[in-house]
Amino acid sequence: MKKTMKKLSALAAFLLLAFRLPLAAQDNWCTDHSFHSDGMVSHSEVREQRLPAAGENVVDPGMNGSIHIHAWANADFQVKACVQAAAEDAGTAAALVRQVTITDGAGRVVAKGPSSLPDHTWWSVSYEIWAPSSANLQLNANNGSISMEGLAGQIRAQTLNGSLKLKNVSGSVEAETTNGSLLVDLAGGSWQGKGLKLNTVNGSIQLHLPDNISANVAASTVNGKIRTEFASDVSLEDRHSATFNLGAGGPQIEAHTVNGSVQISRQN
Repeated sequence: MKKTMKKLSALAAFLLLAFRLPLAAQDNWCTDHSFHSDGMVSHSEVREQRLPAAGENVVDPGMNGSIHIHAWANADFQVKACVQAAAEDAGTAAALVRQVTITDGAGRVVAKGPSSLPDHTWWSVSYEIWAPSSANLQLNANNGSISMEGLAGQIRAQTLNGSLKLKNVSGSVEAETTNGSLLVDLAGGSWQGKGLKLNTVNGSIQLHLPDNISANVAASTVNGKIRTEFASDVSLEDRHSATFNLGAGGPQIEAHTVNGSVQISRQN
């Protein structure tokens, strides 16, 4: 039992380092000396690669890792990956990093590495990616967060344990997490595309919308409240579901949670 608890504690510490460090802090994002716990040491390296886009593009860091993706004007992908491993000695950790790959062909930013590992041994990949703004994307994470900015294609983003942050997106977008919150900042007077669907089980949802937006809104929660700064003529404080139009109406914006609140506010 004690050995199991130590193992879980070490994994938790490793995951915190892999997922919570901001990718923008490049000097500290991917370091060799970031993990020392229960006799484990880490090795890491940054890799960069250009990759052709495909009709359907997949990003998947594997069991442990986060995704941060920006739109750019080019037709291909720029991939920057932090590959980390932890083991009982530096040589084993470095050898494990060398076994991890970060892409798997055109349109596939997919991490692969050893699936069967001894105790006190882990690897992870976290991505920062620049993608064509209209790219169709499937973003998959398990233990890690997902953020995106400026994208306008068909996007499906899901993680099991982690938050999702969407900024100035449009198109047909679905974002889902089981254990985590969702934060959305939108710009422009109308949603360009099919719509936006947000779902979480354990977490809150925050939508920051411009004053002049036109959309149909549907929100629900089981254990929580719905609050909005837009529908001032309707009291939503104690309601668990609500539908209303903003502006002239338009594409559907949905926000659903089980254990958490939904806040729909005006952008500052």
